Amino acid sequence: MARVSARARPERERVLVPGRQDCPACGGHMRLRYENCRSLVTLSGMVRLRLRIRRCEAPDCRRFRVPYRPEAEGALALPQHEFGLDVIALGRNPIILVHSLRR
Repeated sequence: MARVSARARPERERVLVPGRQDCPACGGHMRLRYENCRSLVTLSGMVRLRLRIRRCEAPDCRRFRVPYRPEAEGALALPQHEFGLDVIALGRNPIILVHSLRR
């Protein structure tokens, strides 16, 4: 079902940078090439993620111009999902919701 109204703007922003600067295939330096932005709904509220993407620029490398995304992105959300992993885990087990509300 389509959304009827727009989501609220995120009140927080996190910048995620890949931890690795060297290409995993050739060992050459990967340069920061562009940024992607995505918004997530987490239990603590809306978060805007600014993802800094690196790419290997060596033409003979097998990962030539293949994007290398921040590792921390996978710990926060699944690809192409707008809800964080904490929300997904909470939705799967309603017992956790009861215990978290009692604290």
